[in-house]
Amino acid sequence: MFRRNYKVKGEDVDDYMVMQDFAYQAYISSILDTFLFEKGYSKRKLETLKIGLQKCGEELVHRKHLMFTQNFGINLEFLEVADDKQKMSIRGRFFNTQNELCAMAITHLYWFDYNHKEIVKPPKEVIG
Repeated sequence: MFRRNYKVKGEDVDDYMVMQDFAYQAYISSILDTFLFEKGYSKRKLETLKIGLQKCGEELVHRKHLMFTQNFGINLEFLEVADDKQKMSIRGRFFNTQNELCAMAITHLYWFDYNHKEIVKPPKEVIG
């Protein structure tokens, strides 16, 4: 599991100061980029290798709203690599400062090799 803390910003909220769905996905992308960077897969390295991440599905479940200026944490977990050993799923769980689960996002990804125009297995360092 990988954890980071954030604060809800003005561009993340609607007119009622509630964090919008697109912001949850943006935070998931941000924490995934941070995780990959710490594992040695910076954006620059992925570009050099001509490898990119392709999203193939996203799910978001709200339990409690996160509000403007509220601090929150995200736990990032790798759930599985599918039977074909290529599709991976990550779960981001959003917690408020009272450690209450506010939302859960599941994202399904493929690693795509642009040189060969094919889906490749994720590196072992990434999936554990």
